[in-house]
Amino acid sequence: MASLAACSTSASVPEDAPPTCSSDQGVDTYLAGLEKVGVNGMLDFQLVSADPAPPMRDDNTWIVQIDSLSNGVVGGPASGLTLVVSPFMPSHQHGSPIEVMVTPSTSVAGQYTLSPINLWLPGVWQTTIAATLGAVSDQVVYTFCIVP
Repeated sequence: MASLAACSTSASVPEDAPPTCSSDQGVDTYLAGLEKVGVNGMLDFQLVSADPAPPMRDDNTWIVQIDSLSNGVVGGPASGLTLVVSPFMPSHQHGSPIEVMVTPSTSVAGQYTLSPINLWLPGVWQTTIAATLGAVSDQVVYTFCIVP
């Protein structure tokens, strides 16, 4: 139970209470199509869908659309990228024990399926998607509250 209490943000919550993330800063609200600009401003990332939606405990499958970005303007699909997907629970300082597999779409340019994204404990999870292709290197972080 100590690990569950560590996820909680309120000191007045009993140790056996499930964690909440309602007061955590920087947590994304899931919405199909949630769009973010990469930290280097080279790529535009869109979380097209999540299954389950919103993201929940255990295995999740996400579909992301990644497009080129130039001077803040979204360009064409970024196909052929190498993606590394890293779920991380900051309050516990650990990642997920299961490697995320990346499958490029054969029908939609710039679209990738990420699965399984294993968010195995309740609390705040940050999932970093790092993308590279030649001189293009960018990443984004989606942060969700995973409830019991």
